[in-house]
Amino acid sequence: MPIPHCSIDVVVVGCGVSGATAARAVAKRNVSVSIFEEHSQVGKPSHCSGHVGIPAFKHFSPEVPKRIIENQIKGAVLNSPGGKPLTLQRSKPVTWVLNRAAYDQYLAELAENSGASLQMNSRVESYKRLGNGEIQLKVNGDNERDLSCKVLIDASGCGASVSRYAGFSKLGRGIVVNSAQVSVENLADVDEDFVEVYFGQGFAPGFFGWIIPRRDGTAKVGIAAGARANVRQCFERFIGKHPIVSAKLKHSKQITAPSYHPIPVGGAVNRTYTDNILAVGDAASQVKPTTGGGIVFGLACGQIAGETAAEAVLDREFSASRLEEYEIRWRRMFGFDLWAMSWLRRLLYRLPDRNLDRIFSIAQELGADAILNTTTDIDFQGRTLLSLARDPRLFITLLSASILSFPSLIHT
Repeated sequence: MPIPHCSIDVVVVGCGVSGATAARAVAKRNVSVSIFEEHSQVGKPSHCSGHVGIPAFKHFSPEVPKRIIENQIKGAVLNSPGGKPLTLQRSKPVTWVLNRAAYDQYLAELAENSGASLQMNSRVESYKRLGNGEIQLKVNGDNERDLSCKVLIDASGCGASVSRYAGFSKLGRGIVVNSAQVSVENLADVDEDFVEVYFGQGFAPGFFGWIIPRRDGTAKVGIAAGARANVRQCFERFIGKHPIVSAKLKHSKQITAPSYHPIPVGGAVNRTYTDNILAVGDAASQVKPTTGGGIVFGLACGQIAGETAAEAVLDREFSASRLEEYEIRWRRMFGFDLWAMSWLRRLLYRLPDRNLDRIFSIAQELGADAILNTTTDIDFQGRTLLSLARDPRLFITLLSASILSFPSLIHT
């Protein structure tokens, strides 16, 4: 039986945050759009902790049902490798913990309600350019077909094949970390108002570990580690051997299987557009290098990608020069923050444990926690740094970190 062929204006690969947002933006402009999702259910498997800063999230996200918000967080306890805590606290919640699978499903529903078509169990395997200025895609799975479209938005995540074939920058080992996370119940000594962050090369080399509590008494426990580390072994060591974490988990029970996922943390790829194609979200490495969070950037960049694609279709112009508007707009919005966060990641996450302990000590002695408690938005960290740099205590803390980490910085 021949494979059916059809044509559509815009194809979105992947139905995560950025893909669903992009598709909804296209559909709202009365341009035909289909989302192809390789899995059988939107949002699953879920790899993300769903931890977002409230101000930026509320600005870029559609209003969410209360059932999606699993907790409201008022602060964080940062633990140095040697166990020195630095507590950041606000009187009101500053972050939300989302049910990430439910949130993805909610965004997909909004996209469909706006007119987008969602095809599950459908993987875009390859593409080729046609003589009429469009591109042809080969789709495998439940909806096997050849499909032509005018603009393709790649929102398929880290290691996206379409973006790789299109010639966008590849993500090297040094700018990808691998994460592991599990949900647990019956933890001890965990305050539901605080996330807990754990640094240490012996447990999470090149990144950090976390405990993110929910209101129902359960929590998300995970780590991310540099690509050269065995994240499964690191995770087992973190939950079983870390002197603080293992005590909290001693009588706990895992209620989900561990999930493993790569996260791009090197800052955005050099170019996110070409003829007929845009890359968005993890596929473009539009992820906070300091924390691995990508929800807010995925929402904003997905919206811009969808608007750009729809306008290109309406103008009947799909060249790189026309689609460049997407990159100009998102870099104007986030480019500096991604650069600053990439610098901070290289500054801090390669430090030997003894140096990071010294920085924690300096920060405590200078009262840096009082300065950090004045930050208003955890998602725009570049701009936050500029505003905080006026305080000499934070400047000295960052200067100390810079001096201590100089050997690692020259090898980036």
